[in-house]
Amino acid sequence: MRNKSILLNCLLYLLLLTVICPAVTGKIIYVDDDAPVSSVEDRNGGLNDGTSWQDAYTYLQDALTDANSSNKPVEIRVAQGIYKPDRGAEQTPGDSEEATFQLINGVTIAGGYAGLGELDPNERNIELYETILSGDLEGNDVDVDVNDPYDLFKEPTRFDNSDNIVKGINTDETAVLDGFTITGGFIWIISSIDPRRGGGPIGGAGMYIYSGSPTIIDCTFTGNVTGNTGGGLLIDDDSNPTLLNCKFTRNYAESGGGIFSSGSNPTLINCIFSDNYVQHNGSGMFTYDGNPNLTNCTFRYNSTREPLHVSYFKGGGIYNENNNPVLTNCSFVENSASYGGAMCNEGCNSLLNNCEFVGNTASIGAGAISNSGQLIADGCIFDKNYEGAIRDYSEIGSIFTDCTFSDNSTPYEGGAVYTKNATFTRCIFAGNRSMGYYRNSERWFGYGGAVFIIYTSVFNNCTFVNNWAEKGSSIYYFNIAYLNNCVLRGIGNQIGFYGDSDPIFVNYSNIQGGREGEGNIDEDPLFVNPGYWADDNDPNIVVEPNDPNAVWIEGDYHLKSQAGRWDPNSETWVIDDMTSPCIDAGDPNSPIGDEPFPNGGIINMGAYGGSSQASKSFNYR
Repeated sequence: MRNKSILLNCLLYLLLLTVICPAVTGKIIYVDDDAPVSSVEDRNGGLNDGTSWQDAYTYLQDALTDANSSNKPVEIRVAQGIYKPDRGAEQTPGDSEEATFQLINGVTIAGGYAGLGELDPNERNIELYETILSGDLEGNDVDVDVNDPYDLFKEPTRFDNSDNIVKGINTDETAVLDGFTITGGFIWIISSIDPRRGGGPIGGAGMYIYSGSPTIIDCTFTGNVTGNTGGGLLIDDDSNPTLLNCKFTRNYAESGGGIFSSGSNPTLINCIFSDNYVQHNGSGMFTYDGNPNLTNCTFRYNSTREPLHVSYFKGGGIYNENNNPVLTNCSFVENSASYGGAMCNEGCNSLLNNCEFVGNTASIGAGAISNSGQLIADGCIFDKNYEGAIRDYSEIGSIFTDCTFSDNSTPYEGGAVYTKNATFTRCIFAGNRSMGYYRNSERWFGYGGAVFIIYTSVFNNCTFVNNWAEKGSSIYYFNIAYLNNCVLRGIGNQIGFYGDSDPIFVNYSNIQGGREGEGNIDEDPLFVNPGYWADDNDPNIVVEPNDPNAVWIEGDYHLKSQAGRWDPNSETWVIDDMTSPCIDAGDPNSPIGDEPFPNGGIINMGAYGGSSQASKSFNYR
């Protein structure tokens, strides 16, 4: 059901590199902080004019001055070492916290070269030959435990560091920064605007991009701190930068620990956000009023230093507001927040393709996603998130296609999904729980083990297996729900509803315990391997889902068939000794979609019905 199209993504990545990083054929300038310096006493030194490794500049600022006055394109090759923005012929060391490296159109700055003292000074390896752009102007930073980057914000030896180590103001895609570690940026000012920037936001201790679209490749932003926005990077004022293979780790900000983007359209490919912290929103990334596009990005272990019950902390991995984010093949693992442990969308139209949300937590709403505005998710996986996977307040109606929700849980409503209006197509809900809770010694029920519906929701070809709640093990609804070609199996009453009426319309579905409606059945669907609840100490012991030691063992919900069913492990068609009653049992008026031949001309029930993995028809004539 999920195809990440790895080859296609690789080709796209190579194409982007070709487009935005054309071969440099112009001037090459060399920088090496270990280059020999000529003096009256030592006439064996180099010329320090940047024309070779032997004659390399020792300061990056001098190379930038040279490049700025040269015909473009220019490539600046920087050897391993530490480079500070207040060093150079036109700089006064330690004189100004506003000292910065300004990117230049038509100039590629490339770090990671071996430089002098190595067998091949032109050898390039950004990990072996780390090249650091440091904001520690005085060289007096005291190392502290950066597992909590907030400690850096309180560390007085950081107070005299560079405000913005790198700037990309009024740049285009030909301004390239490639292969650097950017660390030690610090901004103490706690204010929403900076008068030095015409009232723009303060932030970007590591890097600040204003009305610019530079290209940032293979850079690591770490240990950058601000009391405002964008610990690692601030993107502002209609900027369109491209970031490839960049890492943001252990940065801190009031909002946007790794990146804060406002009114801009950044493109991120193969980027990693880990262990970033904030005081309020968007530990990994904060986006506002733009169209961010992320592909193959990973968010993990991003959180807040405040207790998670603080209700204004939102979006442990990413916070999106008033924009249209598109995420493809992105992963969110063990992020945490009050609302939206992995992601919080407010006033957004969000598109998620083949994304994974695993083990994220929230104290108030939605371990994976807290959402307002329309959320469209295709081929996504939501696994082991708490409290629930999704809390969806969309008035428009969110859309979920080919998504899997497994082992998500909450004490309240909707073990996997709490929604106002949504449409689910070919989705699997397995082992989700709404456990119930105690308030003032009074027991409150859990509602909707898999899905809790406020208004109206539609389910087409969905599979529910062994979800659990005291009220509606699979679905609980307040208003209206429609189920067609679905399978609901497990413990307890599968469908629960509020009040005396039962306004749910179920047709051509296999419901545990039976259900009135055209084409409905109550039979063993003959899954290949139905998931189950097991004892934490012995997975061979089956237990009830409300057992405190219960753990979820995932299954395979393809339907057995004597004509052939798809095996995702071997990626082949295999033959079973029996055939599921759900094959060719769906609504005759539903299109069969991509079901392989022989298919009987009628769609199968369940999540694989209508797809290329639908089990084949044994009784086809």
